[in-house]
Amino acid sequence: MAVGPNPTKIRYDRRLMFLRAATAVTTLALCAACNRTPGPPPAPPPSVPSSVLIVTIDTLRADRLGIYGAANVATPNMDALAREGAWAPQADAHVPLTRPSHVSLFTGRYPAEHGIRDNVAPTLQADVPLLAERFQRAGFATGAFVASVVLDRQSGLARGFDRYADRLAPGTDRRPGDEVVSEAIAWLQDKSRFLAWVHLYDPHAPYLPPGRYAGEYADRPYDGTVAWSDELVGRLVQALRQAGTLDRTLVVVTSDHGEALGEHGEDVHGYFVYEATLRVPLIIRGPGVKAGTRVEGVARTIDLFPTLIEMAGLGAGAPATSGRSLAVALAGGRHDDQPSFGESLMPLLQYGWSDLRAVRDGRWKYILAPKPELYDLDRDPGELRNLVDAEPARARALRASVAAQLKLEQTSARTATAAAGVPPEMLERLGALGYIGAGGGPASPTRDGARADPKDKVADYKALRELMQQGLVALRSGRPSDAVAPLQAAARRGVDSHELHYYLARAYLALERWRDAAAEYERATAKLPGDAEAWRGLGRSRVEARDGAGAVRAYEKLVSLAPRDPIALMQLGEAYRDVARFQDATRVIREALAIDPAPAQYWNSLGTVLGASGRMAEAEQAFAEATTREPANGLYAYNRALALQALGRRDEALVQQKRAADLGYPPRAR
Repeated sequence: MAVGPNPTKIRYDRRLMFLRAATAVTTLALCAACNRTPGPPPAPPPSVPSSVLIVTIDTLRADRLGIYGAANVATPNMDALAREGAWAPQADAHVPLTRPSHVSLFTGRYPAEHGIRDNVAPTLQADVPLLAERFQRAGFATGAFVASVVLDRQSGLARGFDRYADRLAPGTDRRPGDEVVSEAIAWLQDKSRFLAWVHLYDPHAPYLPPGRYAGEYADRPYDGTVAWSDELVGRLVQALRQAGTLDRTLVVVTSDHGEALGEHGEDVHGYFVYEATLRVPLIIRGPGVKAGTRVEGVARTIDLFPTLIEMAGLGAGAPATSGRSLAVALAGGRHDDQPSFGESLMPLLQYGWSDLRAVRDGRWKYILAPKPELYDLDRDPGELRNLVDAEPARARALRASVAAQLKLEQTSARTATAAAGVPPEMLERLGALGYIGAGGGPASPTRDGARADPKDKVADYKALRELMQQGLVALRSGRPSDAVAPLQAAARRGVDSHELHYYLARAYLALERWRDAAAEYERATAKLPGDAEAWRGLGRSRVEARDGAGAVRAYEKLVSLAPRDPIALMQLGEAYRDVARFQDATRVIREALAIDPAPAQYWNSLGTVLGASGRMAEAEQAFAEATTREPANGLYAYNRALALQALGRRDEALVQQKRAADLGYPPRAR
């Protein structure tokens, strides 16, 4: 009897047949692959960036980011940039104020070297090289998008940028971050090789997180602004990703300074030099950066200039800086640590107390003050245990380091006197932000030990700052009567600054208290003789107070400070006219017209001076020019009629009189 097949064996054989068939197919596929021409390998990431994006988030504390240890603030976008690139656990700015800190970042120089020591300061001098200039000369498209009046083009930072977007709505001192970011993204759309700077101001006081962040962080509004800023960074990164340029772009995220939030008695920033306001985040992602890198040691914001120049391949012939490149460290290598110096001149310049200087050398930090301080930041990051007495040798060594830096400042410092040359509207807007400006103390900080230690004056500082800010907000809001009381209170408490006298003078001027205004303007000009606007205000106050000789002196000083200002020349010319110095008046008014011949009122003023000096034919010509330039002004037609009548040209005079009457001049008595 025949034996039937073994079912188990049949199943095994079928599996074997399937495996053999699968092997044959795989072999054929592999052979086919061997016969194909291999495709190009994936392109390696570029080693040199084609573009650079710098994001500075104003007033951002490092410890509010997840990568820096924050557990209750959502910052996924900045954390992702750090994981995909490099981050510096210890990075410091050099001054806890927006403008000088940004200037240090974009010049690679300490504040004393570039001359901007305060937010209230004249324009950065044109011979100080800026990062954007270097990129612009190399053919990069350059664009900046700033959110605060503190950094508008008057700062000098616009130099080197093809586009500098700093326009704010009338009467405002900032703009929201989403508006800034949207404008930046629109500019980036068609750019393949660029340097872009995006400045976000949302974490700056007052803390007003928008939308859902206001609810999620209702009891922590500062943290809400940080989370909102992280979303904005994410929008920028996503725009680069969608444009296909992210991996070719070096993305830098950092800040100009932190925020004290009550530490050491300081609520905001600018007064002390503790790490709460000097330590900042520093995150860099892109070509030349090894993913996951921690930059060891202390990174400094002055290091960014040489770092970006080197990584973009623009190092040849680069200007000297006080920073050093972090390029090797960002690639995963080691670099030499260097000390970081910091300063706060606010206590000295605004209140006449001692300035503060700091040096951070690795884990150790020394603060030079009437009562010096030494901290081990590894063990005491909050700077609560002063070790000056416990570590005298270390304190002496670090003090010597600060002293050497101060000596260098004395030989190389640029002294840009605060407030000189700053437009008055700018002063008011900065004052409303709490940046009061220099108080007319010595331009160079002193170390004579006679000045009060800022640590002992915190309560006074907070009270005076509040009074000054109240006065400035009232003045800027068109309420001069409400400005007088807090400004006077600040004066009674010892504030003797240029700004206090200047603002009080403006309030008195608006209230038509001419002699009070003149007295305050005199004090302001004594504190800061280079402030042209204070001399202008003094001149006007004296004109209104019928002090003609005093007005001439004030306007002469104004013209010496602003010789090409046609308005200043006109004011001086009219002051000369009022004291019957007609020849001098004619001369300076003609100088004003040579600079700007357009305003009809200039020609009318010239006519009045010429007429008063008996030069009636020339006066008539000047009035004719005024009526040509402003035909609807009845006063000018009336003055021309008087000149024509004096010249005996009665018919022409009647025509001009009728024209003036038709235009409502002289106005009829009611």
